[in-house]
Amino acid sequence: MAVSPVVLAPNAFKGTLSPLSAARAMAVGVERACPGRPVFLRPLPDGGDGTLDVLLAALGGERVSAEVDDACGQRREVVFGLVDRLGGRTAIIESALVVGQALGARCPFSERCTDGLGQLIRCALDRGARTIYVGLGGSATCDAGVGLLSALGLRFQGPRSAIRLETAWVAGMGGLDPRLRQTRLVVLADVRNVLLGPEGAALFAPQKGAERSDLETLEGVLGRAADLLESHFGRRARELPGSGAAGGLGFALALLGARLAPGAPTIARLTGLHQAIAASDLVITGEGACDGQTAYGKGPQVVAAKAQALGKPVILICGRIEPSFATLAPLFWRCTPLMPAVSSAEALSLTVAHILATGNP
Repeated sequence: MAVSPVVLAPNAFKGTLSPLSAARAMAVGVERACPGRPVFLRPLPDGGDGTLDVLLAALGGERVSAEVDDACGQRREVVFGLVDRLGGRTAIIESALVVGQALGARCPFSERCTDGLGQLIRCALDRGARTIYVGLGGSATCDAGVGLLSALGLRFQGPRSAIRLETAWVAGMGGLDPRLRQTRLVVLADVRNVLLGPEGAALFAPQKGAERSDLETLEGVLGRAADLLESHFGRRARELPGSGAAGGLGFALALLGARLAPGAPTIARLTGLHQAIAASDLVITGEGACDGQTAYGKGPQVVAAKAQALGKPVILICGRIEPSFATLAPLFWRCTPLMPAVSSAEALSLTVAHILATGNP
C-alpha cells in the first residue's frame, strides 16, 4: 500500500538553520522513521533570511554576484537570483544579504543606510530584470529607504543616515532610473507594520542597536522623511501595511510603485505549498521561537491556515516555545520543542523521527 507524503514547510531556526536547511533536516528525520516515505520540501520564509535560497530552489534560475555597499558603506560581494520562467526575466533579492543585522553591527546605528540595496536593484535592471522580488526582513537599518532612493538616482542634499536624516532634502527627481517605470516591483514584507506610530518602523529599532532614548527623535525623523518624499512623489505610502518593514524600506519601495505583499503567503504561492498539502496527509512546520508574533503572517501560521482549510493535520516544532504562544497553540494539531542533540539539524531530524515513530500519521 502506498504511503502518503509528508509536507515539510519550516521557517528559519534563527542563527542555526535556514528554512531550506531545516526542511532538509526534517527530511532526514522522515527517512529515519519511515524509510522510503515521500516528502515534499516546501520551506517557507516570510521574506527575510533564506528567501533567495527557497525561491531559487523552487523556481530554478541562476545566482549572480554583484559588488555593492553594505549597511555600513563597505563594499562587499552580494548574490541575487535571476529566473527566466515567470513571464520574463525576474530578479530575486534578499535585503538581509545587503543590509542585514550581521553586516550592520560593525558601525553605529545612526550611520547605517540602504544605498547598497538600491545599487543591487540597479544591477538587476542591468541584467534585464523587469520583475523584481525584494525580500525584506532582518535589516540593520531604519532610514525610510532614503539611501535606496538615492542609489536609484533621487538627488538629496545633506546626510542620509537614520538619526541625521532631518537635515536632508530632495534636490530633484530627474535622476531616478527610468527603467523603474517599466519594472514590476514586488516587496515580500515580513511584517505588516506601517511606517509611523506606536506600531511603526521605530518599534524595531532597539533590536538593531538604537538607544531607546533616541526613539522619539527617530520617529520625528521618519515623519519628516515621509512628508518630504510623499510630497515629491505625489503619493502617500506611510499607511500601507508593510511600509514600516525593514526600517521603512517598504515605504520607499511603495513610493516607486512596488506592491507590498505579505511575504509568507506570496512565497507559499510561488513554491506551490497549497498543491503539496492537498496531495499529502501530514504537514510539519517549525521555527526557532514560537511566540505571540507567530500569528502575524509568519510561516508556521500560514502553513497551519492552509492545512486546516484542506483538513490536514499540521505539527509545529519549535526551538523555543514562549508563554505568549499559548493562545496560538490550537492552530496546530501538535506543538513540540526540539529534542536535545549535538546540532540543530540533528535535533530537528531526531524530533521528526520521534514524532513519526510514536504513532502519528
